[in-house]
Amino acid sequence: MSSTKSEASKASFEDVIARDGELFFTNEGCSMLPLIHPKQDILHIKKIDKELEVGDIVLYSDRPHHYVLHRIIRIKGDGSFICAGDNNHWKDRPIKKELIIGRLKDITHPDGKTIDLDQDPNEARRMAKSHWKRAIALRINRLLRKR
Repeated sequence: MSSTKSEASKASFEDVIARDGELFFTNEGCSMLPLIHPKQDILHIKKIDKELEVGDIVLYSDRPHHYVLHRIIRIKGDGSFICAGDNNHWKDRPIKKELIIGRLKDITHPDGKTIDLDQDPNEARRMAKSHWKRAIALRINRLLRKR
């Protein structure tokens, strides 16, 4: 089935992943620097195909047409997820699994280099566990810049 460009542009990320099982897009924010560069990298989001773990980067929507791509840094006992941007010094509010649209599979940089996040899950867990260290460093740097 084909669709016109205007019909396709109306489709939400949820619709595209439900229909195709995957989504490609570029992000706008800088919360995942230095891993993801805004408006440059092509992000490949896949439908959830495995049990989510600490370190996975997930796309979720906490309100209509508002999408967040952050790393899971903790899974609470009630099954909700605590996420945070790698470049943020704060954590997101807990989110339920139903809000998660997909999982970041790989990133393609403008030079053509692709990072497959499934290839090194230990690196993803290390980044998630060290969030508190980066948060402190970011907060100190921001305070020093204000002087």
